[in-house]
Amino acid sequence: MLIARSLRPAELRTDGCLVLRGSWIDPYSAELQRQASEVDIDHLVPLKFAWDHGAWDWTADKMAQFANDPTNLVITQKSLNRSKGSDGPLNWLPPNDGFKCAYLERFLLVLERYSLVLLRDELDKFSLLRANICVE
Repeated sequence: MLIARSLRPAELRTDGCLVLRGSWIDPYSAELQRQASEVDIDHLVPLKFAWDHGAWDWTADKMAQFANDPTNLVITQKSLNRSKGSDGPLNWLPPNDGFKCAYLERFLLVLERYSLVLLRDELDKFSLLRANICVE
């Protein structure tokens, strides 16, 4: 993923097994990242969040599909990934105001794609959040 999403050719370790440098725009911060050691690949919809909303009933194959789905993966600063943890948009939003709506829309898309179910009060809060963030 680091190789595929780099804006310039990624630099690899001499044995070709580790990405060292590249050029990635972190959508959570809108900052350019160049050192692979300073980024994480984040699950936009965290694995624990998915588990708590229906993934506990999935087969191992479906869980692997979810965990590796590029739509659900974001290259971001390690510190932002750590601050997000297993939270969803009701508890954490990216600091980049220009990405908040896209983040929420992608989050909801992934939930729908994998038939993950929000509780009724969560659904109401998501709808309100979306109305406030995704103002046209």
